[in-house]
Order: sequence, then structure tokens, then C-alpha cells
Amino acid sequence: MFTAYHAIMFAVLLIGGAGVIFQASSGDDSLANNTIPVKTTESKFDLNTY
Repeated sequence: MFTAYHAIMFAVLLIGGAGVIFQASSGDDSLANNTIPVKTTESKFDLNTY
């Protein structure tokens, strides 16, 4: 049975979860703003040989 209480709690959780995701993605330490340096090494392993 889906009551009004359940609908309100579901809406609170949905809005709260979206708020947490939005706040985490708009911070200064976001992955979109900070690129991760990748070390390029000369490797002898080649997938095209298999």
C-alpha cells in the first residue's frame, strides 16, 4: 500500500539525493576542472600482436 507518507518520504529522498549529486559536481575539486596527469611510458606490450 503506497500511502501519502511513502510518497512524501520518496520525494524527500529523491530531492535530497539530487541535491547531494549537484553539490558534489559543482565543487572546486570537481574532476572536470582538475585533469589527472597520465604518465606516458614506452611499453613493449601491444594488443595488436595478439
